[in-house]
Amino acid sequence: MKDNETGQKRRFRNHISIILEQTGAVIAAVLVLVVTQLFQSIDELMESDLSFLTGRGFLILAAVTLLLAVSLAGQFLVWARTYISIEENAIVIEKGRISKKKNTIGIRNISNINLEQNLIEMVFGTCKVKLDTNSRSTADSTDVKIVLKKADALWFQQEVERKMEEASGITPGSSAIAGDAADEGKTIQSVSSVMREPAEYDVRAGIADIIEHGVFSISILSVGLFLLVIAGTVISVAEVLGRADVTASLSGAAAGILVAAFLILSTLWDTVKDFVRYYDFRAKRLGDKIYIKYGFFKKVEYTIPVDKIQALKIRQSFIARIGRRYMVEIVNVGMGDDHEEQHSFLVLYCTEAKLKERLSCLLPEFASSVGQPVDRLPASVWAAWTVPAVIYILFVAAGAFVCDALAGNEYRLYIWTAAAVLVVMLPAGMLLKYRTAGVGADDRYLKIAGGYFAKQYLTVRYRNIQYAEFSQNFIARACGIKKGEIHLLASTANTAHTIPYFSGDKDEFIKRKMLHF
Repeated sequence: MKDNETGQKRRFRNHISIILEQTGAVIAAVLVLVVTQLFQSIDELMESDLSFLTGRGFLILAAVTLLLAVSLAGQFLVWARTYISIEENAIVIEKGRISKKKNTIGIRNISNINLEQNLIEMVFGTCKVKLDTNSRSTADSTDVKIVLKKADALWFQQEVERKMEEASGITPGSSAIAGDAADEGKTIQSVSSVMREPAEYDVRAGIADIIEHGVFSISILSVGLFLLVIAGTVISVAEVLGRADVTASLSGAAAGILVAAFLILSTLWDTVKDFVRYYDFRAKRLGDKIYIKYGFFKKVEYTIPVDKIQALKIRQSFIARIGRRYMVEIVNVGMGDDHEEQHSFLVLYCTEAKLKERLSCLLPEFASSVGQPVDRLPASVWAAWTVPAVIYILFVAAGAFVCDALAGNEYRLYIWTAAAVLVVMLPAGMLLKYRTAGVGADDRYLKIAGGYFAKQYLTVRYRNIQYAEFSQNFIARACGIKKGEIHLLASTANTAHTIPYFSGDKDEFIKRKMLHF
């Protein structure tokens, strides 16, 4: 893969194991189908003849297996005709022979190049390289995924980062300290950003840290769902065992029991996943980049250019609010784009003192924002909420009347009980929002607070705001309050952020700071 004697970069392919990764789910489904069909035909298999081969189940199995073979053949042809190469100022991906398609990604437009390794890749000794660009149109997914042997992946990452530095006018082997960090009075080690494995990390999570993070990450909703599924399963099993023909009942309820087991496992995993996802969490600030590594079943390595960070999120789950713990995520294009990676962690749950300490090491540009005060919602916000609240209640009442008329008297109690619950939830939600939401704006950051049971702070520097909008209904105008929305260069989930109602001229202040930073 490296330079040949002529100094040209040769083309290379993904590792062939990518075929297994892309078809793994289909293969697993076929295996389940095979086992199921063999189990159902166990009596025929025990006989001396081969009559089971003419059964409908076997024909279905044969057809599915043929489709799988065709799919594998197609994936193999795509793999064989896809080539990647690194040119002077771009990464080129070529696909096909008869109908060729060439995708050229400018080095200057690359925002992140990260590494990931799942269980299959651990077995084959391969690694996934993930490239993202500074494009809002592709911000919801990784632009390019390449599977290579681990050593080749590291070389590819280093080579691309070296060219990114050259394209940015940075001399390889040196890094400039950000001006904001210098304002904080912090010293950042100036090291070549192509250095791959830091000898020591600024932050390294031990078992106690992972357990602490897992406990404070637990969702009350997940726990409640888990308990409901357990209770429902126990009741169902008790009913089955109470029937006269237990054997027939168990056979008939097998599918339901399997579904219940799946729900139990999924809700259990949703509750405990953060105990293992961030195993051996490590983070290091080197020059103008942050290096993050973590994972047990899936190992990931992120290299985050500091100048690509659009905003900082400080989160608190309901349990964390009680325990006064905080965790930090970053918002940027290239980290957390994929659905399974929506949370781009920087600091795991810890106390406020540890949070400030770790941010001072990893991201001093935002360290002072932790203590930035947030103004609570003005009391007149209750008047501004009157109009949408009335509209909501009218829609709920209209829906209840329609359902009552269509369903009849036997369901009337359930319908109006549900409507009453929905109406009661509205003022409860408004009260929780009133006690949680707020906005703060000083000379350096805009800070937005929001949430209901959980709480989240978003801190953004004014220069990173793409554009801002402010509005008020007629009641808000009479009360002298406004609300707004800011937009960032990030994935869809992090593009738009609501500014809660505020009084005064914060909107004009924010506009001025966006234009003069």
